[in-house]
Order: sequence, then C-alpha cells, then structure tokens
Amino acid sequence: MVTAGLSLAVLAGLCASPSLLGGRVGSAIAGLGAASPAWLWAAGLAFAGTSVCGALAWRAALRAAGTPLGIADAGARYGIGCGLNAVAPAHIGSAVRIALFGRVSAGGCWTVGGAAAAVGVTRIVWLGALVAIGSAAGVLPAWPLFAAGAVVVAAAAAACTARRVALPRRLDQILVAFRALASSPRDLAVVAAWALLGAATKVAAAAAIVAALGIDHPLRAALILVPAVELAAVMPLTPGNVGVASAAVALALGAQGIGSGTALSVGIAFAAVELLTAVAVGLAGGLLLSGRLCRPYVRLAAAGAASLGLAAAFGATVLPPVV
Repeated sequence: MVTAGLSLAVLAGLCASPSLLGGRVGSAIAGLGAASPAWLWAAGLAFAGTSVCGALAWRAALRAAGTPLGIADAGARYGIGCGLNAVAPAHIGSAVRIALFGRVSAGGCWTVGGAAAAVGVTRIVWLGALVAIGSAAGVLPAWPLFAAGAVVVAAAAAACTARRVALPRRLDQILVAFRALASSPRDLAVVAAWALLGAATKVAAAAAIVAALGIDHPLRAALILVPAVELAAVMPLTPGNVGVASAAVALALGAQGIGSGTALSVGIAFAAVELLTAVAVGLAGGLLLSGRLCRPYVRLAAAGAASLGLAAAFGATVLPPVV
C-alpha cells in the first residue's frame, strides 16, 4: 500500500505539472484537447470489457479445476486485482488477485496460480497472432513468436506430464488446471474463447483511442500497438505501466508514419483511459466483494452515487460538443 501511495503521489504531481516531463510531453498532453470524448468513453467501456473477459476466463479455468464460482464473485476478485495493478508496480495486483481467489479455491493459491498460468498460455496464443501481424508489418521483432511458441510447448508438456506421472503435492496442485483443461476440450475452448474475446476488446479499446485523435485506419493501428503494449507490460515498473505503455504506443505508431506528437498523445490517452478504467473496475470489485459486510442501503447508496457520477461525467464530456 505504501508503494501504491507513493506511486500515485508521483503520478499526481506529474499530472499537475506536465512541464516537469519536458516540453514535448507537455505539447502531447495539450494535444489531447482535440480528442473525441465519445470515442474515449467507448475505449473505457472496451477496457472494462477486457477485465470482465479476464475474470470469466479465470472462472472457467478454476471451474475446470474443481472450484465453481459465481460470475459476480469471480468478477469482484479479479477486478480488485485490476485496480491494484493500476496503482502499484510489479504486478502486485496479480498477487493479491491470486490470494483472493485462493481463499475460495479447493487447492488454495497453488491451484489458483496454476489456473492463472493456464489462462496466461491461452492469452499468449492470441498475443502471438497479434505479434505476427506486427512482425509482418515490420513494426515488431519476430523473436517474441519463438518465445510464445516455447511457452505453449512447455504448457502442453506440463499438461501431459500431469496426466501420466505422479507428482509432488504442491506441483500437482499447480498443474490441476492444466490437467483438467487437457482432459476437457470443451473447458479449454471456453477458456480460450474468453481469452480471445478479451484480446479483441483490448484491440477495440485501442482502435477507439486512435479514432479519438482522428488518425486514419484505427483498427490497423490498434492491431500493431496492442502487442507492443503487451510486450512492454511483461515487467511493469510503474503503476499501470504508465510511461512504458505510452512509449510503446508512440513507437509503434511512429513506425507506421504517424507524427511523433500525435503518436505520443495517443500513448498518453491509452495509458490514462486504461488506468482510470482499471481503478473504476477495482473500486466496483471492492464494493461488490464487501457487500456481505455492508448493509443493503449502504450498497444501494454507493451504487447510486457511482451511477450519478458516471452520468454526470458522461454528460459533461460528451453532450456539450454534440449540442
């Protein structure tokens, strides 16, 4: 929590005084004034959809491993991890997410970690497809494809080993999800489908942000910048990977001939919308998970206040330009 607080304080200071980052960044931030609010809201909804798909993929993997969970429960636990990842570096939110799911999993955190790894492998498959597109366009290197292939082969070998060989207890708990998904093509297809839909919604979010800045062919640009951001997020050293993600977006768009100022504006908008959406998802997850501890009228009041806040923000940013 201390790390998250310090990180937020630094981000708040930079947002209050963008000139500290240099004139180029300040100009890029000023360029965000030309962005279409409606497209930015659409991007936020798509980012929220990415979190929902991630939660459902985890739920499907855990269900295959013998831990049935409700959709709301899984979404709340997953969402809290998203919110923490937005304000803390080094995937701290992912560790908290595993701990939250571990409290309701039959195998504890070991089984949850294995299920998360299984979902991650399916995401790597779809990420590899996006990297292949970027590599064919000459924007991204080809070596991540070999790394992704190695991960998939290792996962398949682990699944086969778990089905045929007696393993130590802890290792067996980790591989429960791999064994279950290897034995059930239907469950594997469900996990893969949610992972694919999550990747698609993130591409949609990126395309909406690109469109918000008036760049032509937003979908083509999104298919390039999303894998660049995902590769940059392997080890996030800043909250929500802010700065690193923006640079990755700017470099990917710059390689497509887009001006550096516009590309940097898109990178900043991408990071900002993703971060704010993740924080909102995390707060919603916390409210939902703490529902058992709160009286019904408290939950109703909080939900009503949040709805009014969203409606006011939407009206203030989208409706005036339209009118």
